[in-house]
Amino acid sequence: MPAMRARADLPELAPDDHFISLFDFLPIGAYRSRPDGGLLRANPALVRLNGCETEAELHALVRDIGSEWYVDPQRRAQFITQLEAAGQVRAFVSEVRRYKTREHIWVSENAHVVRGPAGEVLFYEGTVEEVTERIESEAAVQRSEQQLREIAARVPGVVYRLRVGHDRRRHFTFVSEGVRELYGVTPEAVLADGELLRSFDHPADHLRVSLETEASRRSGQPVHTEFRIVLGDGTQKWVQLAASSVASDTLGQVRVGVMIDITARKQAELALRVSEERWTLALESVGDGVWDWDLVRGREVVSARLLQMYGMSPEEHRDRPEALDALTHPDDRAQMQIDRDAHLSGRAPAYVNEHRMRCADGRWKWVLSRGMVIDRDATGRPLRMIGTHTDISARKEAEALKRERDRGAASQKAQTAFLSRVSHELRTPMNAIIGFAQLLEMEAVGNERQRRWVQTILDSGRHLLALVNDLLDLSSAQTGQLQFTQTSVDLGRLLREAWAMHEAEAAAAGLRFVDGLPPQALAVQGDPTRLKQVASNLLSNAIKYNRAGGQVLVGAARFGDVVTLSVTDTGQGMDAVQLARLFNPFERAGAQHSPVAGTGIGLALAKQLVEAMGGAITVSSKPGQGSVFSVTLKTGPDDLSSLSGART
Repeated sequence: MPAMRARADLPELAPDDHFISLFDFLPIGAYRSRPDGGLLRANPALVRLNGCETEAELHALVRDIGSEWYVDPQRRAQFITQLEAAGQVRAFVSEVRRYKTREHIWVSENAHVVRGPAGEVLFYEGTVEEVTERIESEAAVQRSEQQLREIAARVPGVVYRLRVGHDRRRHFTFVSEGVRELYGVTPEAVLADGELLRSFDHPADHLRVSLETEASRRSGQPVHTEFRIVLGDGTQKWVQLAASSVASDTLGQVRVGVMIDITARKQAELALRVSEERWTLALESVGDGVWDWDLVRGREVVSARLLQMYGMSPEEHRDRPEALDALTHPDDRAQMQIDRDAHLSGRAPAYVNEHRMRCADGRWKWVLSRGMVIDRDATGRPLRMIGTHTDISARKEAEALKRERDRGAASQKAQTAFLSRVSHELRTPMNAIIGFAQLLEMEAVGNERQRRWVQTILDSGRHLLALVNDLLDLSSAQTGQLQFTQTSVDLGRLLREAWAMHEAEAAAAGLRFVDGLPPQALAVQGDPTRLKQVASNLLSNAIKYNRAGGQVLVGAARFGDVVTLSVTDTGQGMDAVQLARLFNPFERAGAQHSPVAGTGIGLALAKQLVEAMGGAITVSSKPGQGSVFSVTLKTGPDDLSSLSGART
């Protein structure tokens, strides 16, 4: 707007009634002024634009247009220069001050020169329209684009935004600087030619990639693929592409994506194949959840992947930073805040914290949260921070299992050490008790009642000593300290000798021994003493847990290079729960509530002994049908003629 003066200084002009009506009712500011800057007219819209009530009030406020109207004093001179040179000015945008309130606003001016018959300048006419909202919107878009560039600059590879029209024509609206390093072209060249990057596709990959991206465009599903490109100098590179649709409108579909140079990885894979390394690389597009926190405005933008991690909808998040904090486990919030504050204050180079997050289904998920401030003001105050969430639940579960396993191993080790020490400490006094009891028995002094007492001491002492010996054997077997002599053993002879040890006990219970052993000798590899200990334990159990008048069946058979012996009883049998606990030390599978004596060590020791000799022990049983214990051992030499007592 040219310089304005009080209207009293101006000569009278004949008004045009039609012009005055249009002039006054225009919705935007309009004026007429003389070449020397004097204001002839200002319509009501221009008066209101300057915060005034009347045209006279506006005239009274005008002094110097250069310093009063334009924020930049040079704009007035530029306006006059363009007007006089071209005779008109179009869309002349400037920052100005309202005359009355001095508020800064943006306006767009259009003006032209009105000349007389001789070509002399009579006056200027023009319009003034406020465009503050438009200018601020354009500035916001520029800031958003700048933020996108900042984020893209920190992402490896090429970040892009692409519009694909309904005619499949491609037009890039954003390409990060990474395209220079990956493709050797400028972002400007890609923005100008939507097909430029496709021209670099390797001929063998071009059709496949085109079909995959077209299928993604049609379905709206993300695409993840790998392909080769060939640069102008013949250099080949491998590129990984991840892209998805973010919007669709009448012009087409808007897609965003990232392309990463994976040439080094592909070369490594090739090197593995050449060196005959049979590796299978499972490449998954897992992707971390991304968050972008505007600390000034208190807003946080998160990626769709991050919301998916917790089953959260955009409506639940609503760009609120506190939304994710509210999902954090109460026990983890304090340390999370400490780690975050350490980085925000500049005391830590980055924010790193592991904590639990509650998912929509109620589960707790462990995440690794990492972030970094990317913008601070002159005083160091953080303005903006970006970061990621990585699901580390599997790692945490593995660590917990390892800790539990280590605790169990430590407990088992402590238990074994305790049993070994106690057993050693008990063995000496027990030998003394048995020895003195034997002396009393040999002297045959006292009456019958006293002799029964001595016999009770001997029986109890021998039973307790056997228990101590079993404990020592069990702890030694568990720690790998038990010594074995591997030799060829006649299994049939060993089993009959073991039965002879329990024959009186079986007869007292009314049990019948059924010899199902084959007539030919069967040799197995093992320690004779330990094998007899195992057989004795199995036979003892078959007698103790049998029914009155039942039987104990012993059998053996050879299968290839192994021999399996079996001990079958006709007792009450066991259910699945009892079988699952049967070989655990001190586990009697419910028999502890019965009158049958026992410690629950025998079967656990038998299992340790058999496995230490390279064999295996199993059991099959059903309630009411008895039990079958089977021991499988490696065969020995077929020739047993050198063995004492071998059958022919």
